[in-house]
Amino acid sequence: MRRKDSEIKRNLTKLEEEIESKRILPRKEKNRIVKKCRTNIFILVVILIYLIILQIGEANIQTETYLMILKILNIILIIGTIIMLEISYKYNNNEMILHSMEILVVSMFTLFLIPAYSLYYGSFYKVIISGVMLSIVYYGIKCTIIIIRLRKEYYKSLNDIKTIVAK
Repeated sequence: MRRKDSEIKRNLTKLEEEIESKRILPRKEKNRIVKKCRTNIFILVVILIYLIILQIGEANIQTETYLMILKILNIILIIGTIIMLEISYKYNNNEMILHSMEILVVSMFTLFLIPAYSLYYGSFYKVIISGVMLSIVYYGIKCTIIIIRLRKEYYKSLNDIKTIVAK
Protein backbone atom coordinates (compact mmCIF):
# COMPACT_ATOMS: atom_id res chain seq x y z
CA MET A 1 0.00 0.00 0.00
CA ARG A 2 2.81 2.38 0.85
CA ARG A 3 4.45 1.62 -2.46
CA LYS A 4 1.28 2.68 -4.33
CA ASP A 5 1.02 5.85 -2.24
CA SER A 6 4.59 6.84 -3.00
CA GLU A 7 4.08 6.04 -6.68
CA ILE A 8 0.92 8.16 -6.75
CA LYS A 9 2.77 11.05 -5.07
CA ARG A 10 5.61 10.79 -7.59
CA ASN A 11 3.15 10.83 -10.46
CA LEU A 12 1.34 13.82 -8.97
CA THR A 13 4.57 15.77 -8.58
CA LYS A 14 5.54 14.94 -12.18
CA LEU A 15 2.13 16.10 -13.35
CA GLU A 16 2.39 19.32 -11.33
CA GLU A 17 5.86 19.99 -12.77
CA GLU A 18 4.56 19.41 -16.30
CA ILE A 19 1.64 21.78 -15.70
CA GLU A 20 4.01 24.44 -14.33
CA SER A 21 6.36 24.07 -17.30
CA LYS A 22 3.46 24.53 -19.74
CA ARG A 23 2.18 27.57 -17.85
CA ILE A 24 5.41 29.48 -18.46
CA LEU A 25 5.73 30.98 -21.94
CA PRO A 26 8.80 29.85 -23.86
CA ARG A 27 11.32 32.42 -24.99
CA LYS A 28 10.25 32.09 -28.63
CA GLU A 29 6.65 33.06 -27.81
CA LYS A 30 7.79 35.92 -25.57
CA ASN A 31 9.97 37.26 -28.38
CA ARG A 32 7.04 37.05 -30.81
CA ILE A 33 4.82 39.04 -28.44
CA VAL A 34 7.56 41.60 -27.73
CA LYS A 35 8.23 42.03 -31.46
CA LYS A 36 4.58 42.86 -32.21
CA CYS A 37 4.36 45.28 -29.27
CA ARG A 38 7.69 46.87 -30.21
CA THR A 39 6.38 47.55 -33.72
CA ASN A 40 3.30 49.27 -32.31
CA ILE A 41 5.35 51.28 -29.82
CA PHE A 42 7.62 52.41 -32.67
CA ILE A 43 4.58 53.59 -34.64
CA LEU A 44 3.31 55.40 -31.52
CA VAL A 45 6.66 57.18 -31.10
CA VAL A 46 6.62 58.27 -34.76
CA ILE A 47 3.07 59.62 -34.36
CA LEU A 48 4.02 61.45 -31.16
CA ILE A 49 7.07 63.01 -32.83
CA TYR A 50 4.86 64.04 -35.77
CA LEU A 51 2.34 65.71 -33.45
CA ILE A 52 5.05 67.41 -31.40
CA ILE A 53 6.61 68.79 -34.58
CA LEU A 54 3.17 70.07 -35.62
CA GLN A 55 2.84 71.83 -32.27
CA ILE A 56 6.30 73.37 -32.52
CA GLY A 57 5.53 74.46 -36.08
CA GLU A 58 2.29 76.10 -34.96
CA ALA A 59 4.19 78.20 -32.46
CA ASN A 60 6.99 79.20 -34.83
CA ILE A 61 5.52 79.42 -38.34
CA GLN A 62 3.19 82.05 -39.78
CA THR A 63 -0.47 81.10 -40.18
CA GLU A 64 -0.65 80.87 -43.98
CA THR A 65 2.54 78.84 -44.20
CA TYR A 66 1.47 76.55 -41.38
CA LEU A 67 -1.89 75.81 -43.00
CA MET A 68 -0.12 75.10 -46.31
CA ILE A 69 2.25 72.70 -44.53
CA LEU A 70 -0.73 70.92 -42.93
CA LYS A 71 -2.33 70.47 -46.36
CA ILE A 72 0.89 69.13 -47.88
CA LEU A 73 1.43 66.72 -44.95
CA ASN A 74 -2.14 65.53 -45.31
CA ILE A 75 -1.65 64.78 -49.01
CA ILE A 76 1.60 62.93 -48.26
CA LEU A 77 -0.10 60.84 -45.58
CA ILE A 78 -3.00 59.95 -47.87
CA ILE A 79 -0.64 58.94 -50.68
CA GLY A 80 1.40 56.86 -48.22
CA THR A 81 -1.77 55.17 -47.00
CA ILE A 82 -2.85 54.32 -50.54
CA ILE A 83 0.57 52.86 -51.33
CA MET A 84 0.56 50.81 -48.12
CA LEU A 85 -2.94 49.52 -48.85
CA GLU A 86 -1.92 48.46 -52.35
CA ILE A 87 1.18 46.67 -51.08
CA SER A 88 -0.73 44.95 -48.28
CA TYR A 89 -3.44 43.89 -50.72
CA LYS A 90 -0.85 42.50 -53.13
CA TYR A 91 0.86 40.42 -50.42
CA ASN A 92 -2.31 39.74 -48.39
CA ASN A 93 -0.78 41.24 -45.25
CA ASN A 94 -3.50 41.94 -42.66
CA GLU A 95 -1.13 43.61 -40.21
CA MET A 96 -0.04 46.15 -42.83
CA ILE A 97 -3.68 46.86 -43.65
CA LEU A 98 -4.29 47.71 -40.00
CA HIS A 99 -1.23 49.98 -39.87
CA SER A 100 -2.31 51.76 -43.04
CA MET A 101 -5.76 52.35 -41.52
CA GLU A 102 -4.05 53.86 -38.49
CA ILE A 103 -2.07 56.18 -40.77
CA LEU A 104 -5.33 57.10 -42.49
CA VAL A 105 -6.74 58.11 -39.09
CA VAL A 106 -3.65 60.28 -38.49
CA SER A 107 -4.27 61.80 -41.91
CA MET A 108 -7.88 62.58 -40.98
CA PHE A 109 -6.67 64.13 -37.73
CA THR A 110 -4.27 66.31 -39.72
CA LEU A 111 -7.14 67.28 -42.00
CA PHE A 112 -9.17 68.19 -38.90
CA LEU A 113 -6.32 70.41 -37.70
CA ILE A 114 -6.79 72.83 -40.61
CA PRO A 115 -10.19 74.20 -39.47
CA ALA A 116 -9.30 73.57 -35.82
CA TYR A 117 -6.42 76.01 -36.17
CA SER A 118 -8.89 78.80 -36.91
CA LEU A 119 -11.50 77.68 -34.38
CA TYR A 120 -9.13 77.15 -31.45
CA TYR A 121 -6.47 79.71 -32.29
CA GLY A 122 -5.57 80.56 -28.70
CA SER A 123 -5.78 77.02 -27.40
CA PHE A 124 -4.66 75.00 -30.42
CA TYR A 125 -2.11 73.12 -28.29
CA LYS A 126 -5.04 71.45 -26.49
CA VAL A 127 -6.17 69.89 -29.77
CA ILE A 128 -2.68 68.50 -30.38
CA ILE A 129 -2.43 67.25 -26.80
CA SER A 130 -5.78 65.49 -27.15
CA GLY A 131 -4.42 63.77 -30.28
CA VAL A 132 -1.33 62.71 -28.32
CA MET A 133 -3.46 61.34 -25.46
CA LEU A 134 -5.77 59.44 -27.82
CA SER A 135 -2.75 57.89 -29.56
CA ILE A 136 -1.21 56.78 -26.27
CA VAL A 137 -4.48 55.26 -25.05
CA TYR A 138 -5.15 53.53 -28.38
CA TYR A 139 -1.71 51.94 -28.65
CA GLY A 140 -1.71 51.00 -24.95
CA ILE A 141 -5.00 49.15 -25.38
CA LYS A 142 -3.80 47.63 -28.65
CA CYS A 143 -0.61 46.25 -27.06
CA THR A 144 -2.61 44.83 -24.17
CA ILE A 145 -5.00 43.10 -26.57
CA ILE A 146 -2.07 41.73 -28.60
CA ILE A 147 -0.46 40.28 -25.48
CA ILE A 148 -3.69 38.68 -24.29
CA ARG A 149 -4.56 37.29 -27.74
CA LEU A 150 -1.13 35.81 -28.45
CA ARG A 151 -0.90 34.22 -25.00
CA LYS A 152 -4.35 32.73 -25.48
CA GLU A 153 -3.35 31.37 -28.92
CA TYR A 154 -0.26 29.76 -27.43
CA TYR A 155 -2.18 28.07 -24.63
CA LYS A 156 -4.85 26.89 -27.08
CA SER A 157 -2.13 25.29 -29.21
CA LEU A 158 -1.07 23.22 -26.17
CA ASN A 159 -4.59 21.93 -25.63
CA ASP A 160 -4.89 18.24 -26.60
CA ILE A 161 -8.67 17.98 -26.29
CA LYS A 162 -9.34 18.44 -30.03
CA THR A 163 -6.96 15.62 -30.96
CA ILE A 164 -8.39 13.35 -28.28
CA VAL A 165 -11.96 14.03 -29.43
CA ALA A 166 -10.96 13.50 -33.07
CA LYS A 167 -9.64 10.02 -32.22
